[in-house]
Amino acid sequence: MTVRDKRACGPCTVCCVVLKIDVPELRKKARVPCRHLTGSGCGIYESRPPVCRQFLCGWRLFEELGDDWRPDQSGVLALRMAPDELPTAWRSAPYGVHLVVIGGEAAVMRPAFAAYVARLLASRIPVLLSAASPHILLNEHIEADCDAAFLKERLAELYALLHAARFGRSLWQRIGFLYRLQVDRYRQKYLGKSNS
Repeated sequence: MTVRDKRACGPCTVCCVVLKIDVPELRKKARVPCRHLTGSGCGIYESRPPVCRQFLCGWRLFEELGDDWRPDQSGVLALRMAPDELPTAWRSAPYGVHLVVIGGEAAVMRPAFAAYVARLLASRIPVLLSAASPHILLNEHIEADCDAAFLKERLAELYALLHAARFGRSLWQRIGFLYRLQVDRYRQKYLGKSNS
């Protein structure tokens, strides 16, 4: 029995809201509830289109994610990415993981979140992070062998930057984050230490 056979969506409808769907049978914008979503789930579940039937989030695909990673509970929708969906420099990886934060900073600060990111980075799996915003490739901002405290701090900083971008804050409001990220990245790469 595979993990996808063991786990059912149950009351989770995160994918029905967060994802953009653009196929002839169903069109919806990202972050907009599907028109078929009712208070008790999908109103057309038995006859839902193939795009919905075939979709599996990371919680249903990745055995290493525990039950507490169900998107409506963890605040994170994990998506498996095919190599051709990855940035060019990372296309030799077997797959990538896109972590879409829907549960705010609390979701990012969960110890399980940092531990999962650390495992992916150590395995050289490309990890993208977004918060209903443009995404960033974590592998370019975090060294695979960094310590847990630094990882947690960096994830909080990157989430804050993405969160600011999500709400259209001006460049002047984001420049402090950008500057700190670049300085810290330089220090980590060339001096072997971080600002923390």
